[in-house]
Amino acid sequence: MCRWAAYLGPQLYLEDVIASPCHSLIAQSHDAHEAKTRTNGDGFGVAWYGERPEPGLYRDILPAWSDQNLKSLSRQIRSHLFLAHVRASTGGSTSRTNCHPFVSGQWSFMHNGQIGHFDRLRRGLEAKLDDALYVQKLGSTDSELIFLLMLQHGLDKDPAQSLVETVNVITAEAERAGVPPFIRLTAAFSDGT
Repeated sequence: MCRWAAYLGPQLYLEDVIASPCHSLIAQSHDAHEAKTRTNGDGFGVAWYGERPEPGLYRDILPAWSDQNLKSLSRQIRSHLFLAHVRASTGGSTSRTNCHPFVSGQWSFMHNGQIGHFDRLRRGLEAKLDDALYVQKLGSTDSELIFLLMLQHGLDKDPAQSLVETVNVITAEAERAGVPPFIRLTAAFSDGT
């Protein structure tokens, strides 16, 4: 499973959370001692908020521990709010479009977990997206689809309720498809405030 860190507080350099501490996110991506998957090498990403309403975004398929650009950026970028994610894929290819966080407008989102039987549910869940959201879908992960479904169900108006409605839609689709509903989900998402 993936690992992630989120920060909200006084501005600090990203490296103070994701790179410098001995148990930083980057260190854990290379050798996580308390996890089923000790290595998270299927890509990484970071979204941060600065002077503009939409977040900055940097994602790549390299392992976080070997990406010199990530180390350099994290030494220079200060933010009051950021999301960082290292990926250990449970589905979907290793590609930049499948790396978290995902962004849309002012929103950023990352997820750890999975939708059980996603291969059986994916088409029905994608069909529930309006065209304007469907065209934003670039990758093939259940995580990105959860984010888009949250946007579909009112993330701008009521973030908590949009997550509840999204889980209900996934559960209903599993029942319709005749598979047991199974969702593992921890997530962080923000509009910059």
